[in-house]
This record gives sequence, structure tokens and C-alpha cells, in this order.
Amino acid sequence: MPALRYRPQPSNTTNTKAKPRVLVVDDHPEMLVSVSKMLATDFDVVGVATDGQAALESARQADPDLIVMDVAMPRLDGFQAVRALRKAASQAKVVFLSMHESDDYVLEAFECGGQGFVLKTRIQADLASAIDQVLAGRLFVPSLKSLFHVADGGSGHAMQLHRHSDAFFDGVCEFFHLALQRGDATCLIGTEPVRAAVGARLRERGWDLDGSAAAERHLVVDAAEALDRFMRGDSPDPERLAEIADELEHYRLTKAEGPVSRLTVFGEMAGVLSLRGNSAASVEVERNWTRLTHHLPHFTLCAYSSDCFDNEIHADVFSSVCAEHWAVSHA
Repeated sequence: MPALRYRPQPSNTTNTKAKPRVLVVDDHPEMLVSVSKMLATDFDVVGVATDGQAALESARQADPDLIVMDVAMPRLDGFQAVRALRKAASQAKVVFLSMHESDDYVLEAFECGGQGFVLKTRIQADLASAIDQVLAGRLFVPSLKSLFHVADGGSGHAMQLHRHSDAFFDGVCEFFHLALQRGDATCLIGTEPVRAAVGARLRERGWDLDGSAAAERHLVVDAAEALDRFMRGDSPDPERLAEIADELEHYRLTKAEGPVSRLTVFGEMAGVLSLRGNSAASVEVERNWTRLTHHLPHFTLCAYSSDCFDNEIHADVFSSVCAEHWAVSHA
């Protein structure tokens, strides 16, 4: 399965800009070779190291833009090495690699100063994309569950790329399960397949979505109907979008029950516009949503099928969409 990765400039075009400098750290030599070869086309691999202590010295000498850092290593593990780098005021960004996908590992990776986390089982699919996102100033998070925990009850505007797989539906279900447990007011603005699949999974998890108190905190909206409310021709109406944002804020104020009142939203509206061939409108929706909600306790997750960005001609659109989000995840 090809990686979900779309760069603004294909690597086979003439580009005089220097490649980002990357240091690769792993205690398995074969992994060092494999990752270095994989990154060599688009990145300047300026060094390798086989433990955390050696990584500190290599980082001082090579001054990389980014470090691909294994977690479990001798002498200093990856977390300890990154804490030491941050104490030494290193500005290098860090993408962690690990076989471990537990929430504790992922959370510690971000708490100690990392900006990305990639499972070793998904290196081919995720690593280069994670590096792109992190170098652009965004977080790369391995799952919606870990994204929810990394947000730690805060607000933000994140996105997920997916292929309408069971893993995607399971992830969205877990996302809402955690939000409902927390006491958030929640809203799913989705297509029929997503509404049906997520609703069925939430019921299997024990959530009564038909008239219970929990149902009052889980608003479900058809994505096409939502688009009809604010699209005027081929363009979104900012005033109508503002009305929707105001309605959702009122919903949060009246329904949220958590220790910190928050609204958690999953939306496919911009993704549907992109699938319809109206990518300019999808970018405009994202830009307006960021403007309308950045000051509110709203955690918004925007979903895009990989079909939205199925070739290099969509690379600029992909870059513009990503720019409106603080974190990216792949399903």
C-alpha cells in the first residue's frame, strides 16, 4: 500500500534549495541502513548513531534540522536523549520510532520534546510524511486515540488521512468514546457510511445514542446537509459558517459535562468538497474554521480520504489544507 505523502515539490524536479538535514539514531545497524536509504532521496542524512549518548555528540557535530530517534536504546534511551538535547537548547525537531504503540509511550514522546511518533511497523507508510509534517511545524501522531491524549483536553484543529478502512472507523469510534467518557459535547458531521459505522461501534461500546443523557452530548449531522447550509455556488459563505460555529458553541455551553467544558467535533465537510473536485472551497472552509474557532474550547478533527490527494497535481492543495491544522494522523 503506498504511503499517504504529497510533497509540494516532486523530488524529480529541479530544486536548488538545500535538503533538510536529518540524523538517524537506532541501536540496530540494519535499521540505520534501511532508514537512511529510504530517506536519502529527499533528505540529507548527515549522520547516524547507535545509542542515545552517541546521538547527543552527533547532533552537536552535525547540527541536523531533524532527528529520527529510536526509543529503546542502550546508555541513554530516546526519551532521555531528547530531554538532554532540549536542556542543551538544541533546536532540532524529533520524530520518534518505536515498536511500542501504548499511550504511555506516545505521550512521553511528546512530553519530552518530540514532534512526531512513527511505529516501526509503519515506517514505509508514515516516516517520510511524518518528517515533512514536523519540519513544517505540525505534530505527527500515530492514531486518533493518541491524538486525543496528546491534546490533553485542550482545543485545536487536527486532520486525519484515511482509506475508509475498518481501522479508520474504529479510530473515529475510539475518538468519540474517549470524548464522551470525558464529558465533552460531541458532534459528528459525516457521510452516511461514517455515521452508520461509527454509530454501530459506539453502541457496541455501550453508548445508548437513542434518547439517553449521553445522546444529548452526541450530535450527528449529515455532511451534505451541512454543506447545503453554507455553500453558495462553489464557495463557502463565511457568515453562514460563523452561524454554524455559534450554534456549536451554544451546544457546548448547554451540553458539555466534563471538568473543563469542551466541544469535540469530527467533520468530513471539507473532505467531501475536495472529493467533488472543489479543492479551493475545501481550503477556504478550513481557513475560516480556524479563524472562527481558534479562541474557543473546540477540538476539531477533519477527515480526508486519500482519494482527495491521489496524485502530485494535488500537492499544493494538500500543503494548504495541512497548513490549517496543528496535527496530522494517518489511519
